[in-house]
Amino acid sequence: MDDGAALVQVWLDGIGVDAERMGPSDWSVRVPSAKRGVVAVALAAGERTLAMRAFFMRGPDRAHAQVYMRALRKNLEMRHWRFAADDAGDLWMIAEAETSVLGADGLDGLLGLLSTYVDESFEGILRLGFEVPDGQGVGPPPQATAYASFDPRQRASS
Repeated sequence: MDDGAALVQVWLDGIGVDAERMGPSDWSVRVPSAKRGVVAVALAAGERTLAMRAFFMRGPDRAHAQVYMRALRKNLEMRHWRFAADDAGDLWMIAEAETSVLGADGLDGLLGLLSTYVDESFEGILRLGFEVPDGQGVGPPPQATAYASFDPRQRASS
């Protein structure tokens, strides 16, 4: 395990987050969300940086341009995290931080920001990109805490 990975492990232990070791420098972290229940975040420690990637939503069924435009506009308001789309059109949230300045408090703050951004954005983007009946609430799916871990070695479809 390199120094970056050792630091990240200490920070994860210190903040008490639900993390599963997926490799020598990779973790799957479960972050609570009021709208999604749990957001799985892949953490990958490099020599100097910590890369974070969280699945946000499958590619939309409709209003594709409007969904992606809304996500891009949201990028202007967010700090540290940003939306990205893979080749399949699925939406992800990604962030990168320098381990030399991050610390446990910084990592905890970044994971908290992710939860906030997901809760602020999820319902609006879901209703725009998918058929959701009027009056139907959007909340965590049943057994949301039973989601499997996210393997950071899995990459977005190419």
